[in-house]
Amino acid sequence: MKSEASREAALRRLVRDARAEKPPELDWSGVEERLARAVGRSAAPEAKRSYYPVAWAALAAAAAVALWLVGVRADVATRPAPPAIIEATEPLRKNGDKLPLGTRVAALEREVSVDHPWRATWTLAPQSSAVLARRDERISVQLERGSVLSEVVANPKPESFVIEAAGTRIAVHGTVFRVSLENGRVIVQVREGTVAVGPIGSVPAFFLKAPAHGDFAPDGRSGSIDGRPLGASEERRAEPLKLAPRREAPPSPSSAQAQPSSSAPLPPEPSISDIESGIARIVEAASTCFSQHTTSAEGVQITVRTALSLKIDASGAVSDVDFQPPLSPDAEECAATSIAQITFAPSQLGASVTRMLELKR
Repeated sequence: MKSEASREAALRRLVRDARAEKPPELDWSGVEERLARAVGRSAAPEAKRSYYPVAWAALAAAAAVALWLVGVRADVATRPAPPAIIEATEPLRKNGDKLPLGTRVAALEREVSVDHPWRATWTLAPQSSAVLARRDERISVQLERGSVLSEVVANPKPESFVIEAAGTRIAVHGTVFRVSLENGRVIVQVREGTVAVGPIGSVPAFFLKAPAHGDFAPDGRSGSIDGRPLGASEERRAEPLKLAPRREAPPSPSSAQAQPSSSAPLPPEPSISDIESGIARIVEAASTCFSQHTTSAEGVQITVRTALSLKIDASGAVSDVDFQPPLSPDAEECAATSIAQITFAPSQLGASVTRMLELKR
């Protein structure tokens, strides 16, 4: 224990003496000079190795540029391209005189118009299609679906333009009208002029004069105009001539005996035979008036096809007369005067009759 204490005491004295002794001053200039000489000796070999860091730096820069380009290309590849501009290749208008017969014209997202210069233009609404069925003295279009608007140039020839839809035939002379197939019905809207409507292969049963709206069965035999339901034998829309009431001669005893007794019931309408007999006399009167009041050059025959609509009262007298297309004023006035003298058998309701006439001079 004693020797250990002696060693610790000696160590403390040594430390105390070392702390008390002043440290020697360093020769800093000499140290700097030695360092400069050492750097000079190593400068030559280090110059040979100085290209490698530059090369590695260049490679690193090239790699960084490559990585940047890859990122840019990836960004370009993933960025969505702007939508392409698609221009329509099919024209909105077609020359109908150059289309082969039987051509089906379809309108998808846009309207398609077919022109027949100086005759007619028909325009299909979007999602519509029609077939060009005829193109001679008459243009005929078969509507398959959708809607078609027709603009027809006035023509002295009757029925110069025809639309067929389902089993219905719509013929015009000079007008603007639309035909649509909607929910199994044939819708006709007349903006200008007059159209005749009836079954395909039969004479027209109804006439619409602008402005008018008709809703017809697919066979064209029944329907309504402007909300008025009418049957196949009734005239649709006309501006009839109002006939002056006829002066009746007092009945003779023989004629009074021929009249049915007041107690005998009247039929709902005149019989078919009575109507046909009266119509025959009316046609003869209209033909005579047309011939008398129509002037033609020598050797030239004039033929007019018109629809005659008339209303027969319960008494059997004719109250309204209408020609579509109209005759000349003199011919119509003459025909109205003659028709006023023709009577039908009395009935409970009377009748409305339409007939197609072909008048020649």
